[in-house]
Amino acid sequence: MKKTFSAAGQLLLAGGLLSLSVHASAAPTSTVAPCGTTDVAITQVSQYSGTTSNATLNTIYNGNMAAAACAGAFSGNDGFYPSTNLGYAGDGLLNGGIQNQSGATLFPGGAFITPQSPLQDLDKNGQVNDPGWIMLGKFEQTNGSWGFTPNTVGGSSAIVLSSFFTATITGQGTGTWSFTPDATVAQRTSSLLGRNYFDQFALVFKAGNAFSVYDFTPAEFGMNAPQITDPVMNWSGTYDVSDTLKNGGGGGAGLSHISLWVRDPAPTGQTSQVPEPSTLALAGLSAVALIRSRRKAAC
Repeated sequence: MKKTFSAAGQLLLAGGLLSLSVHASAAPTSTVAPCGTTDVAITQVSQYSGTTSNATLNTIYNGNMAAAACAGAFSGNDGFYPSTNLGYAGDGLLNGGIQNQSGATLFPGGAFITPQSPLQDLDKNGQVNDPGWIMLGKFEQTNGSWGFTPNTVGGSSAIVLSSFFTATITGQGTGTWSFTPDATVAQRTSSLLGRNYFDQFALVFKAGNAFSVYDFTPAEFGMNAPQITDPVMNWSGTYDVSDTLKNGGGGGAGLSHISLWVRDPAPTGQTSQVPEPSTLALAGLSAVALIRSRRKAAC
């Protein structure tokens, strides 16, 4: 099994694709309603003061940024979920797997793949066909109470914690969300995934008989060059999928669950020789990028 996931620090995404509301890899016949990138937004970003367990969080961005791209809405459920969960081709819906309910491949070749965030050979089988999406878990209702259920990654249950994600439900298909990895997660990932971090994440919202996927990337913060972010960042925002995830004509449907996925896209020709684990971050986006985005907003 491969111990390196991909090179760290790649923060590129084709700018022309960011405004798309339905990704080109999605099967049009499965689309039941168009999603909009403004359905889900980031309103605050915080960064840890260090990489140790006693690090404190400092807010570095307040605002309202829409998702970089979205796909769907699609009919049915967002299964199947990955098993090996290391980003391999076909292992999970966002990696080009077959949707359980319809038997269709909604994301041929993988979700949100571009020339600047390409497929990789993660399983070392000689084929560059691995999208790299890892599902961290699912926020859902279990035994009458809502909470985040972590996934194992490559058989390890030590990487993802139940505290990584939470959400509130303020109405039919509306509420808030928070993606909150701990400060020391990079050290836990390095033993399994190598010296890397995730710099792209996606949220899948399921309600009624439909779901849609929202992609967040560093490019939307104005970054067009590789950066390394240390330490880890946390993210929070809002969602309103009541229109997009209508169950037929019956109005906004209640939330069923939110699935959290992450990815570390590597540029073409990028090697896996990257900095020491102390420079790793999960879902790391550069603070410089956030500063630039605020400057743009002020213009």
